[in-house]
Amino acid sequence: MANLLAGNVLVVQVECLSPVSNAVLGGIISGALNYERVEEIYGSVNGFCGILNHDLIDLASQPQQIVRDLTFTPGAALGTFDWFDRSTEEIETLFSAFEEYNIRFLFTIGGPKTQSIALELFQMAQQRAYAIQIISIPDTIYNDLPITDHSLGYGSVSKFITTTIRELSCYTAAVANHDLVNVIEIAADKSNWLMASALLNVTPFHIVLLPSENFSEEKFLKAVQNVLKSNHYCCVVASDFLVDDEGNYISGKTIGTAEKLKEILEESLEVRVLTTKLGALQYSAAHFLSKTDVDEAYACGVKAVGFALDGLTGKMVTILRSEGNRYGVEYGMADLANICGHEKSIPNHWFDEGGKLNANFSKYALPLIQGNVVIPENNGLPKFATLKK
Repeated sequence: MANLLAGNVLVVQVECLSPVSNAVLGGIISGALNYERVEEIYGSVNGFCGILNHDLIDLASQPQQIVRDLTFTPGAALGTFDWFDRSTEEIETLFSAFEEYNIRFLFTIGGPKTQSIALELFQMAQQRAYAIQIISIPDTIYNDLPITDHSLGYGSVSKFITTTIRELSCYTAAVANHDLVNVIEIAADKSNWLMASALLNVTPFHIVLLPSENFSEEKFLKAVQNVLKSNHYCCVVASDFLVDDEGNYISGKTIGTAEKLKEILEESLEVRVLTTKLGALQYSAAHFLSKTDVDEAYACGVKAVGFALDGLTGKMVTILRSEGNRYGVEYGMADLANICGHEKSIPNHWFDEGGKLNANFSKYALPLIQGNVVIPENNGLPKFATLKK
């Protein structure tokens, strides 16, 4: 115990495009305040730019109400910046800043590229014999980090996507007459995780175009026609990463996926076409937060502090699903070296012979979207947190 570090904490929100990133931040602040070995708690403004430019926020002095309000505030309260094109000189400057501010505990929040940065800093610290505990927290709506059962943010965005599709279905049904198609574009990546959440709400009146299924214009048009024969409207859910049989994106520099599908439909069928892009709403829709997601995000922040103060470093917090029918989780750690360069895909046995997702996915995803978060209001509007500088 005598060898355990004491000093200051630095928190960095690196690629935080999840609605629960600030819940993680709140958990880290609350957890760090419980340790006498933590002297100061700093937040780096705009990713690692803050520490490089000596632009830090004193997180320990934040009013407790602000820390509590972080749990339901979307965005990145510290500001975020990817810092993927870092130079050797910047790394040198960073470690000089660590020494200047006596940073002994570093917490990074974000997705795969964040884990790579954390691993690089961990390895550099070892080479320099600089004593620092580095822990990263998996926060990405794309849910593609390995080892952990799921990533923070995925549950809330899945809830937003499937709820929004249901709402848009009601609207489309109200104004349709066997000739209306609503194309809903989801900002996804090349994996299926985010797009698959649309299937939690799938009905015979919806067509979900997964990125893993190469787009065929002929099959697409036939599917839409079949839906409109038996139903008075059709909703098409598509990824902005949709590709054709040759692996080319169907979107272009001047036209997005939704617009391209609208063009195809209007040229080939006598239908009206609406387009809806979820875009940045996916990252910031606090009104659809999953309580499960928020609670786990906060807990991961607290656990990260505990792991670091216990002397662990070079790790990422993992969420481990309990066995049995009742959903529950435990929190563990994985070496960053085993995280970086690996990607988690939807298991093959979750697809049936026709390439469609089966009940295994619903069993996996439904627990992650449970519960609602009550957001305090001021004059009928949500009361979000803003950190004090």
